[in-house]
Amino acid sequence: MGVLACDRQGCENIMCDYYSYEHGYICHDCLSQLMDTQGSTTISQFMQTPKTHERATYPNAWGDYVESVFQERN
Repeated sequence: MGVLACDRQGCENIMCDYYSYEHGYICHDCLSQLMDTQGSTTISQFMQTPKTHERATYPNAWGDYVESVFQERN
């Protein structure tokens, strides 16, 4: 099994369960943070921001959209 590194800038996670043909791999932590932005940034812009250690807070409509873009590999 190969390494599936998160494509977000500064993220060192190597076992990603989510993939987008346009944006690449994303780990669960980064995916949760992206959902928490509630659409205040584009996915492309988010992938260029350095990873933080903040945890996700609430489900939202933006989170539902993000889940439709990044498909779980399993």
